[in-house]
Amino acid sequence: MHRHLARRTLSAAALAVGLGTAFAAAASAHGGPSHQPADHVYETTNASSGNAIQVFDRAADGRLTAAGLVATGGSGSGGSLHSQGGLVRQGDLLFAVNAGSATVAALEITDHGLVLRDTISTHGTLPVSVTARGGVGYVVNQGSDTITGFRYSSHGDLSPLPGSSRPLTPNSAGGITDAAQIQFTPDGSSLLVTEKASNTLDTFAVRGGYAGHAVPHAAAGTTPYGFDFDARGHAVVSEAASGSVSSYDVGRRDFGVISPAVSNTQAAACWLVVARGYAYAVNAASGTVSSYTIARDGSLALKAAVAANTGAGGTDAALSADQHFLYVRMGGGVVSSWAVARDGSLTALGTTQGAPAFGTAGLAAN
Repeated sequence: MHRHLARRTLSAAALAVGLGTAFAAAASAHGGPSHQPADHVYETTNASSGNAIQVFDRAADGRLTAAGLVATGGSGSGGSLHSQGGLVRQGDLLFAVNAGSATVAALEITDHGLVLRDTISTHGTLPVSVTARGGVGYVVNQGSDTITGFRYSSHGDLSPLPGSSRPLTPNSAGGITDAAQIQFTPDGSSLLVTEKASNTLDTFAVRGGYAGHAVPHAAAGTTPYGFDFDARGHAVVSEAASGSVSSYDVGRRDFGVISPAVSNTQAAACWLVVARGYAYAVNAASGTVSSYTIARDGSLALKAAVAANTGAGGTDAALSADQHFLYVRMGGGVVSSWAVARDGSLTALGTTQGAPAFGTAGLAAN
């Protein structure tokens, strides 16, 4: 057990609420299984008294049922993180930021439920987004304008990556950069960080798990926020203040704008996910989801300014692993669901109430 972290194994009595229903099928009258959930959706509560993950059972048709509540071994901020990637899935592992205690938690998705495996310090303040790939993870600390790396095992054991902390490019206007998201490029050669206050995209070349120095790039729109990568490795980035989405080539040595600031006529395009050649931007102020088509070269075209209505403003987004379902985090622990058609259109499946949740950021699915 490492001195710098606190490992906790999930106690069914102390840390789970109805955990058996989260991952086990109900027995039928003849003893056979029935209503087995296809998979799950996960939402962090970000509670300052103790962060936790609300587990939702996902049926084959994409509809959700609230199930277990699993502690993350740290505290949330109790308010908005204004970020994307506060909770991410990598294989059978979930990584969650504990913004209040400045730690990252690793939880394993097992046949017996969701198990907290480890927590580790982020060596900064107010972590808001995390990414993981190939046994290496990085977290961005919004409060201290830094990124820090760590290593993880296949079962979620965490260990430090000594000397991996790097500063973000300083905000020329003063103050923090207000970083929103960090993510590995699909080939693992670089990290990308969006910075809202400085209107900058930072890239870090990665070798042997270690990030190099930050290289700044001006955003094509205003207030770059959430992003995702398409199947060919192009970055698609939402821009909150300009209500737009841009796409970029991101490489270890090269960086270039493909489609600059394609407007969706909506307000506060904050969270963005990519599914099968389409990008979906969640517009917090308009209470809508906009859709874009993504060409082979990464260029964007607005498909529908209003592909879906969320009612109140959404606060995060996630796709099922097969990309057939879109989930949007709402206020107070509510998650809204849509089926994603082959032509990119969305069909509403309803909303599901989970445990009370605070602020924004923290939604993942398998």
